[in-house]
Amino acid sequence: MKKTSKRMLGIFLSILMLVGVICVGGYSVLAADTNLEDSEATAAAGHMVYCKNDANWSSVYCYVWDTNNGNKNNGSWPGAKMTDEGDGVWSYELDGTYTMIIFNSGSDANKTGDMTYPGNNKIYNNKTGSFSDYDTSPLRIKSFEADSASPQYTGCEITFTTDAVTTSGTVIQYQYSVNNSVAQAYSANATFRWMPTAAGTYTIKVDVKDASGNTNSKTMSYVINDPSQEVKPVFKSASPSNNSEIELNSAVNVSVSAAGGNTGTKLLFYKYIVKDPNGTQVNTAYYTKNANYSFTPAKAGEYTVEVYIQGSDNQTINKTLTYTAKSGAATSESKPQPGGLLGDVNDDNRVDVSDATYIQKHLANIAINKFVAERADFNNDGVLDVKDATAIQKHCAGLPY
Repeated sequence: MKKTSKRMLGIFLSILMLVGVICVGGYSVLAADTNLEDSEATAAAGHMVYCKNDANWSSVYCYVWDTNNGNKNNGSWPGAKMTDEGDGVWSYELDGTYTMIIFNSGSDANKTGDMTYPGNNKIYNNKTGSFSDYDTSPLRIKSFEADSASPQYTGCEITFTTDAVTTSGTVIQYQYSVNNSVAQAYSANATFRWMPTAAGTYTIKVDVKDASGNTNSKTMSYVINDPSQEVKPVFKSASPSNNSEIELNSAVNVSVSAAGGNTGTKLLFYKYIVKDPNGTQVNTAYYTKNANYSFTPAKAGEYTVEVYIQGSDNQTINKTLTYTAKSGAATSESKPQPGGLLGDVNDDNRVDVSDATYIQKHLANIAINKFVAERADFNNDGVLDVKDATAIQKHCAGLPY
């Protein structure tokens, strides 16, 4: 009798588990996303939801239902097809009250788990599995990114790039600030190059505006460390900077600034691999102690210079630099700064030894025709002194500074 009771209990529990699976499987997946919103928000008619289709689904559908109203939904599975807004963003305007949401590709092959409705104007990334606020303002910042992930090191050149769009169709201007101090005033240049000189945690901010008076901004926290005690080599910067233009059929001297390697002999060794626009390696690469390497671009187009830096314990890092070879390319480094190039204190649209001379004359109180002081801090240490003149001279000679 006891054996029969246990057998019946086991069968009963198995039936309960099967019923649970069937009930859940009717409209969703068994394993819900782990990154769910817990806002307890309720959708209302007119609310907008978005999906960033980074998973590259062919189409994106939105299925919503209301657990407070008999699981009322927006239609049979897979729900409503969302509208492709471009740039991988899909949108859907809700037509009623809902509490739960699923994004899918139109079939069970690709779908999220059951997710709590996150609130109006939220965007879900179907690759990362997370919600975030979606900017719907007339002037929208689509992205604000750094070419190197935090943390980095003092003396490392970091490039920030902003992608913004405006419904007004007017020109967008960008301003960059570091710890609330303007580092690059409003201009049409969406790129900002920053070379920190002190360790710490920084807030980088971009402000954008258009000719119709629309404004927007975003911030990014960035940690800078001191590389002097690092055992592993640290790439700091290169001259010409990454993504610069270089003159076709003229020798280009790539000067690399590195740190770290604080072990053994504390020496750093460098290897350079140059590839032409066809991807063909055009040099023979060996490790040397030379932080400078010259090559002559013989074809117009994009060249890559793969820089390998090795410490005495054989720890190695690499950095790929990209240059565009063209006739008539600017010979001076293109570092945007308020109203022009950083270092171009005499305002002649290039950085050369005459700018170093102007800085020296300015410091000596010698009369000069024009001096743009906001471009004079060439070494970015926050002080205008003779070190800036020296840095310009080294820059012009292709030496690290």
